[in-house]
Amino acid sequence: MRTVCHGISASAGKLGALIASILFTSAKTDNALFLISGYTSFAAAIFTFLTIPDLTTLDLYEIDKQWRMILNGSEYEYDGAAVDPRHLSYLERRKKR
Repeated sequence: MRTVCHGISASAGKLGALIASILFTSAKTDNALFLISGYTSFAAAIFTFLTIPDLTTLDLYEIDKQWRMILNGSEYEYDGAAVDPRHLSYLERRKKR
């Protein structure tokens, strides 16, 4: 599963590089390049804040345990530390309300 995610991440990076090269070559001034970079960085920061959970204090074993249950189809039976609201992304916390 992790290798599939690494492949998806690598292809997304290549797609992003392609889009950036197209946009940067079409930009006429340095100001346009600055604005493209700034807006892209802002959008990426918002996307990251909304969708990526904070797992820095969570044990890797617990994350793997949750993933195994998700893959086995028993996602809602998991009752470990990974479903604690402090380890969820902003959108996951909003969805639980």
